[in-house]
Amino acid sequence: MKLAVIVHRWDRFGPVSAGEPGGPRPSSYLLFDVLEAWRAMGNEWQLSTPDRPTEADAGFLHVVPTVVDAEHRRLAERYERTVNGQTWDISKRVVSRHLLDPDSDWPGPVIVKSDLNNFGKIEQLHNLRAAEAGQPPPHTNLPRSTDYRLYGRLAHVPDATWKDSGLVVEKFLPEQNPDGSFTLRTWVFLGPRERCTRLVVPNPVSKAAHVLDYQPAEVPDALRAERERLNFDYGKFDFVIHQGTPVLLDANRTPGNPRTLQEHVKKGAPNLAQGLDALLRVK
Repeated sequence: MKLAVIVHRWDRFGPVSAGEPGGPRPSSYLLFDVLEAWRAMGNEWQLSTPDRPTEADAGFLHVVPTVVDAEHRRLAERYERTVNGQTWDISKRVVSRHLLDPDSDWPGPVIVKSDLNNFGKIEQLHNLRAAEAGQPPPHTNLPRSTDYRLYGRLAHVPDATWKDSGLVVEKFLPEQNPDGSFTLRTWVFLGPRERCTRLVVPNPVSKAAHVLDYQPAEVPDALRAERERLNFDYGKFDFVIHQGTPVLLDANRTPGNPRTLQEHVKKGAPNLAQGLDALLRVK
């Protein structure tokens, strides 16, 4: 079977060679190792972009920006079947169930986030790469990138935040451990195969790059329902269990390969490759 992996024209999907800036290093994306394991099972994959489309039995949408633009949607739709072919928008306004507005009745702490995934950093990087190539920016009217901001209560959120369409305000619902550390749970899945990990991190907004410890964890039924709601075949969901209730924090269609967990990720690649095979062979 041949798979067309649809990437944005300004994405860099594979490993970085010794001759490139920052190289050598593995691919920044978890899917690369999965596809290499899938190739070892006797299959074939090739990158596909709007200017260089690939003929294949199926497509796999791996476009990193938060919102998939029209030309990449058209490319995904040319294949008879495309994995993640309905995950067009993963902005916080689409994913979150805990958004607030100035009149919300919420007495607890709040967190301010970028509506774009990962603070819109990939969109900014694409614009930089396009400028270096003498091309127009692919992403216009980008909001100013910002880190997470925590406030003790809703009334403390500045007026300017509510007026900024690039920001969202959510209930702050952490999972804190008795020793003062925090828990972040990550669920990675592809078709019927999955891996869920409980990460111990030093603060409530830490990501996988700051892991103190990790161990396997169970996937709550509520998260499976969120996967169905958001139409994900493949991805990574970050979540916590706040006072016994699962809370989805982030849904990512192109999960990365953090350096602190590369061996852990690589070991799990064959399992996810089996999930890809099962997904593509369903009639």
